Amino acid sequence: MTDRRARILSTIEANPGIRFREIMRRTGMSNGVLSHYLHAMEKVGMVQALRWPRQTSYAATDISYPQLRVASILQRSTPRGILLALSAKDGRRLTELAKECDRSPSTASYHVKSLVKKGLVKTRGSGAAKRYHTNCRDVVDALVETYGPDAFGKSAPGAEGTIGSP
Repeated sequence: MTDRRARILSTIEANPGIRFREIMRRTGMSNGVLSHYLHAMEKVGMVQALRWPRQTSYAATDISYPQLRVASILQRSTPRGILLALSAKDGRRLTELAKECDRSPSTASYHVKSLVKKGLVKTRGSGAAKRYHTNCRDVVDALVETYGPDAFGKSAPGAEGTIGSP
């Protein structure tokens, strides 16, 4: 394995769900060089890619597709904060999630709706009584336990309560 492939692979293995731009930043490789190596590595089965609209996330081949979906979400700070907050304590209101993530209610609402659309969060109740619950708590807990919260950026509020929480 070449030095570049090894550097790319170690970056991806340590940070499941990492995005192209972040790999580029961490490895110091140019767009074209990194694109070439990632394509070749994906083709021979060294890495796997999850393609969302306008973004691609990468992981080693030893994690499952559901784990890759959640890991790619955990790479973004606000959705990470929401999922970690819900993993620590399910059934939170939008205002609680916004406060927990240190975001405005409209920003939290945007990200919660996105997580609901992706099937990672569900709602119960309506209006002021609406509460949010995670559909992926076990996956979030397993990823944080295996890779640590630092693999997904800075530790988010509530991260310390995700491992081993009831």
